[in-house]
Amino acid sequence: MNMFWVFAALVVGLCALWLVLPFVRRTGVERDETDAALSIYRDQADEVERDLKAGLISQSESDAAQREIEARVLRAAKHSVGGLSVSRRSPLLAAGLAAVVAAGSVAGYVWLGAAGAADRPLQARKTEVLIQRAQAGDIKSRIQLLVETVDKHPDSFEDWWLLARSYASTGDNASAADAYRRAAELSDNDPGVLSAYAEAMTLANGNKVPQAARILFQQVRAKSNDPRARYYLALSKAQAQDFEGALSDWAQLAADSDPNAPWMALVRRDIVNMARFTKADVSAYLPNASDAELDKAAGNSTGQDGDALRRRADVLDDKLLAEPTDYKSWQELAQIRAALGETDKAKAAIDAARKQFAAAPFVLSKINATAANLGLDLVPATVLAKGPTDADIAAAQSLSTDEQADLIQGMVAGLAAKLEENPENPDGWVMLIRSYSHLGEAEKAKAAFDKATSHFASNPMVVAQIKRSVAEFVQ
Repeated sequence: MNMFWVFAALVVGLCALWLVLPFVRRTGVERDETDAALSIYRDQADEVERDLKAGLISQSESDAAQREIEARVLRAAKHSVGGLSVSRRSPLLAAGLAAVVAAGSVAGYVWLGAAGAADRPLQARKTEVLIQRAQAGDIKSRIQLLVETVDKHPDSFEDWWLLARSYASTGDNASAADAYRRAAELSDNDPGVLSAYAEAMTLANGNKVPQAARILFQQVRAKSNDPRARYYLALSKAQAQDFEGALSDWAQLAADSDPNAPWMALVRRDIVNMARFTKADVSAYLPNASDAELDKAAGNSTGQDGDALRRRADVLDDKLLAEPTDYKSWQELAQIRAALGETDKAKAAIDAARKQFAAAPFVLSKINATAANLGLDLVPATVLAKGPTDADIAAAQSLSTDEQADLIQGMVAGLAAKLEENPENPDGWVMLIRSYSHLGEAEKAKAAFDKATSHFASNPMVVAQIKRSVAEFVQ
């Protein structure tokens, strides 16, 4: 603290010296700038006279030049302040000014400063910003804070549990599974925590129950009547093609649960979908099935509605041949094929979409959700919902130019879809605009630029940043 005051006093002293220096210089005489101007005009008049005598200019030109010089001399004389000026020392004024500067600086710091405040390292300031954003509802800031917290307190079950739930709420199931695993260890393998952990593993695996998750669900089931474990164990049976076992387990779970339980919508959906696939009587497993559920289980889409759906499916088929990067059209096509009872074609649409967007995890999550909603993940799929592995990337390098272009288009379409869902990403918009430009799709690049600048219209700094970053791509 003593060093602080020494440094502060030095700075104040230098500032005061700089301000009072003109008042303590020796007395001096300074020439008015007007005299210098008049001297120049006299030289100009003499030069005009010499040019006239030498025959370089005419008499009329000489007269005009002389009149102009005289007019300038008059204007200069009008603004003259009197030839010479004298600057004198003023020690008293200098001392007074220095005292005012020093006193004002000290008083201002005492009033507004915080001399006793501890240092605030950069990390502490960053944490404060994260806290403010988290309090405003920013889930990413909340996750960053929780990550810092678990680093400091790695043995806190509550912190790991909150971190896992936060990851899960953003759809980052792989990170959620890692956090749930640590929470399960700290909870001494509490059944509820193990069940959440196994569910995150399953969701991260494209809603396919992996062996490790199945073992965990079996452990939970042995200790409790946990509905989540019962549901996923039935799902694992369906994925192992034990369709009758899956239907029976889901039917028993539905019978044992409150009709308003939060998991009942999921259970009823899968019972209906599985009954449709296996041509089973849904009322035998769901006695209180609604008319809509009975129709869906029977695959009823007849008459004018069925014809309209088939026409729409044909339109989407043609559209996706020309524009395969429209993931929403793939979803719609799968939904229509499933509604028509054309399960194989619905699966084919999902598989084609998964292949198209293999390098776009965000879109894959949307495709997977559609498959789950239609029950298409209850039976074996030809293409698993995975991101590109190292082998996939190596293989992509050996693809033809057209095949590589298709892969790149899928990635760009995935980025566009992600920005449509969450536009609060200036860097993402810049990447999308540049990508469209590199693909030669100038109209899409311009449309993305317009969307980005419109979305951030209330933040001129972000708009300026986007414009600078894509200036060479969008005119």
